Amino acid sequence: LALLFLCAEAEGFAPCHDAPTLQTKVFQYRIWDVNQKSLYLRNDQLVAGHLQGANAALEEKVFWVPNRAFEPARLPIILGIQNGTRCLA
Repeated sequence: LALLFLCAEAEGFAPCHDAPTLQTKVFQYRIWDVNQKSLYLRNDQLVAGHLQGANAALEEKVFWVPNRAFEPARLPIILGIQNGTRCLA
C-alpha cells in the first residue's frame, strides 16, 4: 500500500459513547492507493490488494475516532477495522 498516495472515501459515521456525558463521532472510510489496491484481511494480517467481483466484499473499512486521552493537542486518533471491533496499533 503506497501510503504517500493514499486516497479515502467517507462512508458515514455513527455516534459512540466514550464516557457517560461525552459523545464522539465514529468515522468510516474506504482506503486505497494510487494503484487501486484496497485493504483486506488475509491470514489475520491487514494487506493491500486488488479486489474485484465477489472479493470486493472482503475490503476492510477503516474506522477512526479522536483519542482524547493521549496528547489532545497533537490530534491523536484510534483506528479500527472489522466494523470497529479490532484496533490497529
